[in-house]
Amino acid sequence: MSVPPDMLLSEVAERRDLDHALLMRLADRISAMHAAAPEAAGSSAAIRATLPEQRAELARHAAHLAERAAAGRVRRGHGALRLDHIALTETGPEPFGSQDVAIDILFDLANLLEDMWCRGLRAPANMIANRYVDVMPQGARGWALLPLFLSIHANDVDLLADAPPRLIAIGGLSGTGKSTLARALGCWMNRAPGARVLRSDVFRKRIMGLPPEARLPPSHYTAQSDAETWEALFESAYDHLSCGTSVIIDAVFMRRSERDVAEMLADRARVSFTGLWLEAPERDRIARVNARSGDASDAGAEVVREQSRRSAGELYGWHRMRVNRPPETVIAAARAVIDRQRR
Repeated sequence: MSVPPDMLLSEVAERRDLDHALLMRLADRISAMHAAAPEAAGSSAAIRATLPEQRAELARHAAHLAERAAAGRVRRGHGALRLDHIALTETGPEPFGSQDVAIDILFDLANLLEDMWCRGLRAPANMIANRYVDVMPQGARGWALLPLFLSIHANDVDLLADAPPRLIAIGGLSGTGKSTLARALGCWMNRAPGARVLRSDVFRKRIMGLPPEARLPPSHYTAQSDAETWEALFESAYDHLSCGTSVIIDAVFMRRSERDVAEMLADRARVSFTGLWLEAPERDRIARVNARSGDASDAGAEVVREQSRRSAGELYGWHRMRVNRPPETVIAAARAVIDRQRR
């Protein structure tokens, strides 16, 4: 496949044109490619650790890697997923130059994540990793393999440096920019490729067997649906924390009971907790939800107005943040709060 140099994603990245929509399409294309790839018998021969620290970590995950192979996670993968092997075509990002190897699909994905991480594209790498597992779940133990896989691809044990997990909860009414902030913070938590970002809107659709952007009518937003969503969200958060992964929970957190459970979850996992409560005028929140396109949230202007009529009650230890300010200011303020609460 002959590709003009300016259409390679490596060149697009150099121009800093990797916007959020393009990153989501790239993650979706890779997940679709892996889903369609035929299964390969046996383990992934591509995973070869050369450094002692990597070999020790690989041995620690040996049983899980065998389970993944038995579950069909080893497939005929690309084997060379890097930015200069992905073209930006009229239909979207398209990998080319496949080596067609038997490979664990997360090890295949990690090739791209390592390429981006080492180019300084840490936020995009974290976004792709999170989107991939949102549409193609791999479990908490699957995510916990990624630091090792990135380290092997980079041949760099620094990517395995210890980083205590922590739990960040980002709450606020619809339209306050919770997901935007979560995406910006994800790459600063834990080891590469960063924190697992768990979004309530995505979990609500997953429970119903739907993709994240599927539209749900108001009748689907019931007390039972809410309870099932929160249960799945908190269970996943605890599983990831138990595997040593930092977690960011992105949800409204309107009820005090929901906020209390998040804090109790951190206590149970013995990790540091930070709660951020985002605030913005109603007109700004309405403008934001009206501008959404292809988003997992079903909240519209009427939901925003209805939430404005309710009270979230006392926020206690949560940090209230005004978000009707430049994004870089909000991100810097959030990081400062998180850094102050490191144990």
